[in-house]
Amino acid sequence: MMAEDNPLIQGILSEAKEKAEKTIAASEKECESIISEAEEKAARECEMEKRSYSVRLEQIQAREESARRGIDRLIELKGLDTIYKDVMDEVDKRMQEKIASPSFSSVLVSWIAEAAIGLDRKEARVSFSEKTPVSDEMLKEAEALVKKETGASVSLSLDTERLSGAGVVLSSLDGKVSYNNQLDVRMRRYSRDIRKIIQEENARQNSR
Repeated sequence: MMAEDNPLIQGILSEAKEKAEKTIAASEKECESIISEAEEKAARECEMEKRSYSVRLEQIQAREESARRGIDRLIELKGLDTIYKDVMDEVDKRMQEKIASPSFSSVLVSWIAEAAIGLDRKEARVSFSEKTPVSDEMLKEAEALVKKETGASVSLSLDTERLSGAGVVLSSLDGKVSYNNQLDVRMRRYSRDIRKIIQEENARQNSR
């Protein structure tokens, strides 16, 4: 009797074959699941990498844009500084020419009156330079100008101290407070306003 004709052996073979088919089917299913999970994981990682790359790219672009704006601003500021220097040089040149003119005494009177109002003392001493001499007559004119502008009376006298720069400095009699109205100080005092005018004019020109 051959083995294949033996019912017992036939049953064992049939059972073994069925188990083998089930095992193969289960293995194929598990394999498909593993492949599917691997594909999904790869897709997620790929998407995450794309997002990460997109974020990094946006960050790089933002840094580049910020750097570009910084460079543009630096160029603009340097240009404004050059314009400002040219303007101030021209102002200084014209003021030096005006100082040399006899008519500058009237300007100096107004500077004395302005300083007297700013100092806000009933009495003050006036220091001046050899470039911009001050006389007693000019002090009287300044006193009258203060009276006209504010209604206050002030008594001014010449100080023996001489300044190195053009303009005047008014000091209280005790020397504790003073008002500097020298040319270089006045130019620094108005430098912010001059810069603002230059910036506004530059912005207006660029917007055309």
